[in-house]
Amino acid sequence: MNDLGLQNDKDWVVVGRFGRPHGVKGYISVHSFTEPRQNIFSYPDWYVRKSGRWQLLNIISAEEHARSIMVLLKEFQVREKVAELTNLDIAIPAGQLPALAPGDYYWHQLTGMMVVNAKGEELGTVVEIMATGSNDVLVVVGKKRHLIPYRPGVVVLEVCEEKRKITVDWDGEYL
Repeated sequence: MNDLGLQNDKDWVVVGRFGRPHGVKGYISVHSFTEPRQNIFSYPDWYVRKSGRWQLLNIISAEEHARSIMVLLKEFQVREKVAELTNLDIAIPAGQLPALAPGDYYWHQLTGMMVVNAKGEELGTVVEIMATGSNDVLVVVGKKRHLIPYRPGVVVLEVCEEKRKITVDWDGEYL
């Protein structure tokens, strides 16, 4: 439990992950999962799960470099202490996400959904989504692994949030 009353994993959205400590002053690298990567700073309240509890982090300083983001946190200003965060997820309460237009979805909403084709054949579950530049790709794992372009109205025929099901125009024989 935490001070926000958010208990379930579905109450949280992972927006990044901590990397390695950097230097001796307590900075740590951040791998942002937002697009563009600096959008992670749109969320002022970052949380990390430590000892089974979500803990609020306070950013003192942030530096954006060509290939990385570095932050200094109030609670972890010593290299040895900040090293405890390495490989831990950065999350925000799901309620902080801006509302999307109807028919638009965040990746975390699609992950875990069952995927069936127009013939009703189960292809598997969305385990990951990859950004490719031209369009996102659903990584679907079932009897086979499928890489299905996320193209609403073309390949993706329907997303049913209530049934947690995505219907696609995709032959089960495709790789």
